Amino acid sequence: MPLRSGFDPVLREEDEPDWSNGSKKYSAEAEAEMERMRRHDALAYIFPIWWYGLPAMLKGYIDRVWNYGFAYGDSKLPHQRVLWIGLAAATQEQLRKRGFDEMLGHQLNVGLAHYSGIAESRLEILYDTLSSDQAYMEKLLDDAHELGVHYDQWHAEHAARFKVGTEI
Repeated sequence: MPLRSGFDPVLREEDEPDWSNGSKKYSAEAEAEMERMRRHDALAYIFPIWWYGLPAMLKGYIDRVWNYGFAYGDSKLPHQRVLWIGLAAATQEQLRKRGFDEMLGHQLNVGLAHYSGIAESRLEILYDTLSSDQAYMEKLLDDAHELGVHYDQWHAEHAARFKVGTEI
């Protein structure tokens, strides 16, 4: 979902799921995003982690686009993999202290990806993204760049670690 696209993340009645109709036509805006997703074999989402979860705009996008009859129910997403890149102001230790990193990984990898038919889902968290340490920030940018450059390879290299149903 390109932020600048003007996509409205608010779920309105026309995009409410109809569990008795797996071929329901949703709003033109939601259908256009579904068509855009169909043109790709894999997905990647980059988002800030707010309150240990997805920001409202991304949650609204998923609610409207990953809808019944397209992403779950009578049909599943055709994508083989999804990469979730979360940007956390917290440190790795702070998120792990209460298991928030595992909770978010389970929600995204199992609750969304697996439920929607995507077999390979990976959450990568870039921690301490508000750091004032310039060298650390450069490392984060390098890490993000590497995730993008090697996106088509991670599924083979790390399949056991990132397959749905295994520990994150």
